[in-house]
Amino acid sequence: MRIYTSYFGKIKKLRERNIEPVSISRWKPKFYEGKMMLSVAPTPYMLSESCSREEYIRLYKKILENRGAGNIFQEIKSLSGGKDIALCCYETPEKFCHRHLLADFLNTELNLGVNEFEDEKEVKIEEPTLF
Repeated sequence: MRIYTSYFGKIKKLRERNIEPVSISRWKPKFYEGKMMLSVAPTPYMLSESCSREEYIRLYKKILENRGAGNIFQEIKSLSGGKDIALCCYETPEKFCHRHLLADFLNTELNLGVNEFEDEKEVKIEEPTLF
């Protein structure tokens, strides 16, 4: 089982690649009918304008530490059904998002190699040049 991170805009491509999407958001989009993992979702307060980015990071790291990397991994494994899995939320890859914090946590604690999903068809390879 391989673990990716992604966002809801990639659901179709994930499913085409037989990757099981799992929402890690507090709320899911209306079109999403898949699995959810609320145990690693940010709290409503964290999503409010009252919460600074620094506080968000501190609070989210506390959620992850309290839950524990091993427990999080076991839940991911259970939700995957034996497939590769993508932990999804709303933000595009270049924007700040809790899924990146979650990936860093799992990579640091369990060395899982969690990376952002990239569809090979979208990756542009530059032509080599002589100059």
